[in-house]
Amino acid sequence: MKTLKIKKIKKQTTNVVYDINVEHDHHYILENGLVSHNSGLRYAASTVLFLSKRKEKIDNEVVGNVIHCKLDKGRFTKENTMVDVLLRYDTGLNKYYGLLPIAEKYGIFKKVSTRYEMPDGSKAFEKNINENPEKYYTDDVMQQLEAAVAKEFMYGNEVNIDEQQS
Repeated sequence: MKTLKIKKIKKQTTNVVYDINVEHDHHYILENGLVSHNSGLRYAASTVLFLSKRKEKIDNEVVGNVIHCKLDKGRFTKENTMVDVLLRYDTGLNKYYGLLPIAEKYGIFKKVSTRYEMPDGSKAFEKNINENPEKYYTDDVMQQLEAAVAKEFMYGNEVNIDEQQS
């Protein structure tokens, strides 16, 4: 492969962006060895996420992945926000994973020593909450979490969830 050398760097005074596409080819390597980048998606997409993952293990067995999602661009969501989601091989996406810190931050669950106090006054350890989430994430708690997540991740002070989903 031929190496291209930079002869001069010159500051541009315009904001013109050129996207080079290679018709019928998906490798985007031009005849002169220049590697192009089709960034049209970056400019046209409503949401751009960067994903990374780490293995989720029980004992020494890999049972899934925790996927770290960092929002690079979003129309409805604050940019540079991050969230982790758990994808287990046996059960799929865990809809409760990552909600406990949000519940604590917004006062839905209150941390008392090594346990969490629920809205009904009962207390539970984090392990118990994670092992039996349906018991602790009741409909009322989930509605409160929906509002908390909107405050945490969406633009604006007042968010109508129904409008955002339509």
